[in-house]
Amino acid sequence: MIAPENWRFDPVTGEYREDEPRRARGAGLVCAVDVFAGRTILLLGGTGFLGKVLLAMVLDRLPEIEKLVVQVRPKKNLPGPDRFRSEILASPPLAGVVERLGMETILRRTTIVEGDLTSPMCGIAAESLSRLAGNVDLVINTAGLVEFTPPLDESLETNVYGVRNLIELTRVLQARLVHISTAFVAGKKSGRVPEDPDIAGYYPARTGAGDARFDVEAEIRWCEAFVEANPDRERRRQGGVERAESWGWTNTYTYTKSMGEQLIAKTPGLDFAIVRPAIVESARAFPFPGWNEGMTTSAPLVLMGGEGVKAWPVRKDGPLEIIPVDLIAAGVLIVAAATLAGRNRPVYHLATAAENPVMLPRLVGFLGMNARYRHKHRTDGNKLANMWKAYVETQVVTVEQMEARRQRLRWGLDLLQAAFNFLKVVLGKKTMEPYLRNLRITRRQIRQQQQTLDMFLPFMIHNSFIFETGNIREAYEMLTDGDRERLSWDPEKIDWADYWVNIHTKGIETWIRPMFIKQAKTAAATHEP
Repeated sequence: MIAPENWRFDPVTGEYREDEPRRARGAGLVCAVDVFAGRTILLLGGTGFLGKVLLAMVLDRLPEIEKLVVQVRPKKNLPGPDRFRSEILASPPLAGVVERLGMETILRRTTIVEGDLTSPMCGIAAESLSRLAGNVDLVINTAGLVEFTPPLDESLETNVYGVRNLIELTRVLQARLVHISTAFVAGKKSGRVPEDPDIAGYYPARTGAGDARFDVEAEIRWCEAFVEANPDRERRRQGGVERAESWGWTNTYTYTKSMGEQLIAKTPGLDFAIVRPAIVESARAFPFPGWNEGMTTSAPLVLMGGEGVKAWPVRKDGPLEIIPVDLIAAGVLIVAAATLAGRNRPVYHLATAAENPVMLPRLVGFLGMNARYRHKHRTDGNKLANMWKAYVETQVVTVEQMEARRQRLRWGLDLLQAAFNFLKVVLGKKTMEPYLRNLRITRRQIRQQQQTLDMFLPFMIHNSFIFETGNIREAYEMLTDGDRERLSWDPEKIDWADYWVNIHTKGIETWIRPMFIKQAKTAAATHEP
């Protein structure tokens, strides 16, 4: 039962009680968090990095919510409810919440439905749909393919067709929608990026509001024709990149995410809010400092810095738009509250540079500190290499300087290859094969590092983004002081040196490096003759 609007949920007693409407600071608006009382929310994408933190925060901070429905994609021989218990609730970001609240309480507050964003109605069975229709107040979608340059058809499947399924589901449920996109749908831009509500027809290279060359439905048809005509996976990957860049987007990911946004904006009668986070990084405090998962953040750069990469092509005058995952989770819930209250804006940037920028040359210094920390006292490995990684300072370089360094490195490796091949003839294959194998591994590692760095160039040197965040600040002003303790939006309080060195870097070393090492060993074994 949905409580009357003048009732409040008391998290201490676990009961609703009649009360005068609370007032937010400043604008005299009814406190937005009150609207969660007695509501049912459907969460899609709860198995992802952001999704797990968001799920933990809802369970931990919002006892007012009557029912949280979580969509979980089943795995082979593992139904959705079993996967929810064994993989999600048992995961590090949920462990503390489970311990504090108890498994019984969590299972009572949550309902699990099986499904997949890429299937009609997001894969939710007809029986479950009939129970949910008219009883879900809000759908929050965090699902999506985050890979920068996948084959075009793979990106379309989740970020475009999946959004079509999401829209269909939301309309059947008669619910409102909060959809997580990315701030980088802005494309190749520099300077301040407004929270532009003019979503449909947008493309980064457009010449003005009257430029109507981009039509999302026509673009989808072009993509489908291209995929049909190009069965080769690598051609589909390259074609997606080329098409994205022709319109002004930085990669296939931002291109397809923008198309998904446009499908939402073009849907008549759909009450929605699109949340656009910057680069998602390790948790600042919740569920605990340093929590990270996967290789979709700046983790590859941090790992490369830790391994001794010294030359970084970054702008000397620009920030890197990054944001801790727990700040994003709080922002999403603030937007959700505004949406339930009927006070939502179409677009919300969740970013930090407008209020508290961290400049790129400073981040390069942080990467150097990580290298010194890892290698200064190492007792394993090559001593000279460890000393070089520990004591040679990182440098900010131009793209031209980077390319010149790469060319010199290629020449050196080619010369070494020629020398080893000559010695193989003189000394024999058995003697030289270990050296040649190590050289092949080194070449592969260097190539992977260069490819990773190239993927980040649009965010580090080619463009300089500062995403305006006035809309989330406006929504935050609807909260009372007490609610702000639960859902805090305070990017201005981040101490970037402390966060990057003591929280983010340590989190990546703890949670990401072991996975990275395992993948590297697997790749090395796979490439062995």
